Amino acid sequence: MRLSDELAARRRLYAMPLVTAPAVMVIDIPPRLAGQGLALDRYYIVMIETDEELAAFEAFLTVDRDGLRAPDLLDRKPSCREAGEISFFEFSPPEPGWPWILLCHWPRHFARMFGTDPDALARRAYSMEAFDDREGLEAALKAHIAAFGELADVKVIQPLAGTAGRA
Repeated sequence: MRLSDELAARRRLYAMPLVTAPAVMVIDIPPRLAGQGLALDRYYIVMIETDEELAAFEAFLTVDRDGLRAPDLLDRKPSCREAGEISFFEFSPPEPGWPWILLCHWPRHFARMFGTDPDALARRAYSMEAFDDREGLEAALKAHIAAFGELADVKVIQPLAGTAGRA
């Protein structure tokens, strides 16, 4: 059984909006396996920082296995990217029916405030949220800026048109 045949059969790569940002792989988990704990109760989101990681992740999804498992190859791998300020990246859906993604890259001094919980931040550097529409993303972004803008410099990177693709 290969994850790419069932668990990760529907997936899209949201390309890097800047060279300093990760790409985002969004996996639409089949309804019988989806549920709470996933973005919008159905999406598994993976931050991919390099072309080598993308190749390794795709290879991971195509390995024959005895059973299903979480596509967590990169989840606990520390980020190799450094954020100088709290940075929010908007990822627009590559096609209709896919979510809007708001990714926050936390500078290390802020990331340490999340403690040692390996589930607090993906790759010890990122938090993310998924939305059905841009309005939901914008409302969340405004709330985050209101909360964090007083504490630190905040940078917002909006999506580039035509940068997403199929994996």
